[in-house]
Amino acid sequence: MRKQVSDAVRSIAQSPYAAAIDPISEKVGFELRGYKVIPRIKIFYSIVDDIIYIEYVKNTWLSEETMLKRMGYFV
Repeated sequence: MRKQVSDAVRSIAQSPYAAAIDPISEKVGFELRGYKVIPRIKIFYSIVDDIIYIEYVKNTWLSEETMLKRMGYFV
């Protein structure tokens, strides 16, 4: 799985705008994009001034509310 995540990060670095803007962006107040590594793992990232920030690596079984709490946002 480590290789799959590393490959996904390389893909994001090469084409950061290829992944769609995730609907969760409305809740956090800034643009988050989601890149699915495998069906259970998704990388959420933001782009600021041409810098890519990995915001969260999520197990897709985890609820959106739990993810936001762990990111420091309270739902």
